[in-house]
Amino acid sequence: MSLSNEWTDWHLTPKGWERGTEKEDFRTIEREPPPDRVKTVRWHDYLSSRFSKPDRYHSDIWSSPDKAAIAKLVAEFGDPPSNL
Repeated sequence: MSLSNEWTDWHLTPKGWERGTEKEDFRTIEREPPPDRVKTVRWHDYLSSRFSKPDRYHSDIWSSPDKAAIAKLVAEFGDPPSNL
């Protein structure tokens, strides 16, 4: 079992990156994905023990089939925020 396993979903929309559902160690804050999203990325912050360094990484969890729209919005707004 990990010491800490938190994550935040970020949704790419025509307005930019929007915060989605968040999981903290002792609670989850549910947020519905925006209907105009083109991509959803999950940022992880994982700490396996109090002696280890945190692992911070992202994973794509959903993408629209419209690759041109994704590329355009990523070019405009960049990578998802890394802060949880």
